[in-house]
Amino acid sequence: MKDELLIEKYTLLNAVKYKGKAELKSTLGAIIQLDPKEYKTRIPEIRSLIEKRITIVNEMSIEEQRTRLLELDPNSLDPVEKRKKEVKIDLPNLDRFNEVVLRLAPYPSGPLHIGNSRMVVLNDYCAKKYNGKLFLVFDDTIGSATKIIDPEAYNTIPEDLDFLGVKVHKTFYKSDRLDLFYKYAQDILSKKKAYVCTCDGKKWREKYKIQMTECPCHGLSIEENLSRWEKMLDGTYPEQGAVVRLITSMQEPDPAIRDPVMLRIAERNHPRVGTKYRVWPLLEFSWGIDDHELGITHIIRGKDLRKEGVLEQRIWQIYKWKEPSIILYGRMKLKDLQLSKSKSAQLIREKVYQDWTDPRTWSLQSLNRRGIQSKAINNALLAFGVSPVDVTFSPEHIYSANRPLIDSVANRFFMVLDPVKILVNNVPEDITESFPLIHPEFPQRGTRKIKVEVKNNRILVIVPKEDIEETGKNNIVRLKDLINVVIKTYNIDKDPSVDTEYHSTDVSEARKAKARMIQWVPSHSAIPVEILMPNGEIKTGVAEPSLKSSELGQIVQFERFAFCRVEEINSKVKLIWIHS
Repeated sequence: MKDELLIEKYTLLNAVKYKGKAELKSTLGAIIQLDPKEYKTRIPEIRSLIEKRITIVNEMSIEEQRTRLLELDPNSLDPVEKRKKEVKIDLPNLDRFNEVVLRLAPYPSGPLHIGNSRMVVLNDYCAKKYNGKLFLVFDDTIGSATKIIDPEAYNTIPEDLDFLGVKVHKTFYKSDRLDLFYKYAQDILSKKKAYVCTCDGKKWREKYKIQMTECPCHGLSIEENLSRWEKMLDGTYPEQGAVVRLITSMQEPDPAIRDPVMLRIAERNHPRVGTKYRVWPLLEFSWGIDDHELGITHIIRGKDLRKEGVLEQRIWQIYKWKEPSIILYGRMKLKDLQLSKSKSAQLIREKVYQDWTDPRTWSLQSLNRRGIQSKAINNALLAFGVSPVDVTFSPEHIYSANRPLIDSVANRFFMVLDPVKILVNNVPEDITESFPLIHPEFPQRGTRKIKVEVKNNRILVIVPKEDIEETGKNNIVRLKDLINVVIKTYNIDKDPSVDTEYHSTDVSEARKAKARMIQWVPSHSAIPVEILMPNGEIKTGVAEPSLKSSELGQIVQFERFAFCRVEEINSKVKLIWIHS
């Protein structure tokens, strides 16, 4: 008996850990580790007991698994769901600065999404840890023709930061700082640390960059460079007619560092400053200036911006400025996700996506709509730390962090997808209602009442077609928290499709028969539901009538399906899928 309870407990623990499906090998390993001397000599016996228990446990819903687990050991969920990974992120060279000052530098092409949120949460974490300052600097210089500024992003990005709980001490706009960048550009030309190049871009790359040879513009006098600079500003040169190049060395091992472009002409309308400026700095030049001007002490960003950091350092060295510390973290590869702001923006314009709250964008707006808690996003992204090693992010990282935050507040409901009607014959007259727990882990919250209409000792309920097909004729199923029935006939073309006979009421009879536990909804009061899925698909089904008592925005859990957030309550209830 003792062994059976131990095996039941560890099989349930394994099932809860692996989304409701226990695994033989890992369950066996966990039990052997408890007492290797004892259990290694009994592996065949223990394996057989686990196999039998897995058959029973895997037929249970996750809620039933958790409830039974807590009955066996009230503290058993701690190692599975309550253990937290300690975050440890330390900034270097703190003794060189009076206070820590960091910055966020989003390009306002749309709201933040999960991909660029890592930069945000790392900088915010460090600013709070060291009681420092965090600046929001909109990096809104005019980029390439395909990189378009979205005016709405000036509002949505601060909203996204509020959602994440980020504290910003001051906000700046690069588009307000063009005169400052012009002043430094002229000064660097005057110091002969840069030159205005009028060579054709393609020719320059092929003839000079690749062959590591200086172009004719490289040796121009200061006077000629300043004259050319004025022509860039006054419109004499057209777009692509001239650029400002920083003088490094054409012998640099890294071709990207060889006399790189620092400023270029872009005659496009800017949403904040219109056509006031026609010469715009590249990222490395504007940040080379602003990281000094704004007093930035630490720069935390992805290692894909390594080159930009090297070029910033060249500018700092020209002026002998105190250099901020640059901390580069590895790339975050996205598993099962294709994130592109420009593509999402295009699909929104084409009405393929609803807006930025569409779950397919994976923007923070869409995650907020889905009921993903900001703490879950922070915890999931901070767990990767600032290591230069590349990491792989999958949606399950967010879901695993979010699940324990919403599980305790989500009321449970029955819901059936792909429904079929079943007729239950010979039902006792006293089977008139069911009282499932509102939440299995908090019985003190009470129950919800689901009424059943009994007519001529018959009831009509709706169940998932899959459960009936997989169970087969002459087998028992349990209508959860109601009764056990035996399937007699099944014909999808009939209405109702299934004839069954009442078998018994007690759940112990179902367990004895290893019966499948299935969701059900009373036919006479079923509520239609629509669930918006992450891929844009809408799943339809029916739910128990008490779902209509939910509030808008409430997070619920449909048993054996998923957590969802209520979005609309009318003749039908519309929800959005959060995660399983």
